[in-house]
Amino acid sequence: MAPQRQRTRDITRFVRGRPKNTARAYQGALVKFLSWVNNEPDIKRATPYIRSPVDLAHYNTLAIEYLNSDRDEFDFADDLRDYLREKAASAPKSLESYKAAIISWLAENHVYLPAEMTRRIKVGGKSLTRDRAPTIEELRHILNHSDLQLKAYLLTLTSAGLRPGEGLGIEWSDVDLSTGKIHIRREIAKNGEPRDTFISSEALEVLLQWQAYHPLYAEKADAYTIPDEYIRDTNRVFPLSYNGVRDKYGRVLEKCGLDEKDPTTGWLVLRLHVMRKFFRTRLPQGGASIDAVEQMLGHEGYLGGAYVRLTEEEVEAAYRAAESALWIYKEPPYNKEDLTRLERENQELRGELAGIQRQITMMNAMQADVGATPEALQRLVDERIKELMGKAGGA
Repeated sequence: MAPQRQRTRDITRFVRGRPKNTARAYQGALVKFLSWVNNEPDIKRATPYIRSPVDLAHYNTLAIEYLNSDRDEFDFADDLRDYLREKAASAPKSLESYKAAIISWLAENHVYLPAEMTRRIKVGGKSLTRDRAPTIEELRHILNHSDLQLKAYLLTLTSAGLRPGEGLGIEWSDVDLSTGKIHIRREIAKNGEPRDTFISSEALEVLLQWQAYHPLYAEKADAYTIPDEYIRDTNRVFPLSYNGVRDKYGRVLEKCGLDEKDPTTGWLVLRLHVMRKFFRTRLPQGGASIDAVEQMLGHEGYLGGAYVRLTEEEVEAAYRAAESALWIYKEPPYNKEDLTRLERENQELRGELAGIQRQITMMNAMQADVGATPEALQRLVDERIKELMGKAGGA
């Protein structure tokens, strides 16, 4: 595979020679975008004073790092879409300006976003695309139609909160197969910041199966796989190109009848990127704190506005306590509240059953005293009523 062309047009070089107002608008748009990509709470300025000029050297460095990160055209398009969605409350004219500046800057650095994507990314308060986290039942259906490699890859994405490109970039040395911890290296992280995350016990079982088959797969792939799909790197956990895994996943969705596309963007509603959304939706439902989830996702409090840095032990404890919410096949255990409630209901039912059994015993005894006929039982009841009324009258 040919080495990637180095992308060198930072903000300063990009705006040079443009009309003054255009240069100012484009510079502002790119500074805001790069600040968002890197989860910065505020625009960094040259001095602490709020009216100080922007620290352009800082953003030029971020620009070069972003351009040369391990992203493909779909990742860049996703960043643009997500950024415009975050800024949806802005004026439509401003959003159009942001979009134009970012697309033009990327193009000048030889990053050409697919035309069908950029053309359909809408601004002005409208939904930019319609995607959602898959349900447990949908994921189970998808996994049942996947080969071992794709099954292990998808379970890694859903249980670790990885981006598709990060999942393809991890190497065996990044994975602790004894604990299920995954290290995301700086080279493959979206924002260039390394982090650690974890996979579930369920995903680890499948990943170990894939590891055992991996050498045989590599041997066969060298002989039979289309070069554009297979990455000849035995260190890679999933030696596939992005196009290769995307096409394989798309064929599985088609078999499952889950290949619905957003009519406004043409993208799959359940495209690969929503596996990460599944993680972010489900893990808090299992009880994990937002801070722990955001840190594993690499956001570190960005979305929630809280910048709490947890220790690795705290993050792992939060993950393990909540990981059953990510299981696709295994049944989650009952929690203590559920067990307490079930025990209480069981005791109540036992008490009701004991009362019914006592009543049956009394009825059987009464029938034995007077005979088994209903008439005899009715006479006994009538006599008992008269006896009680007589005592009441005498009183």
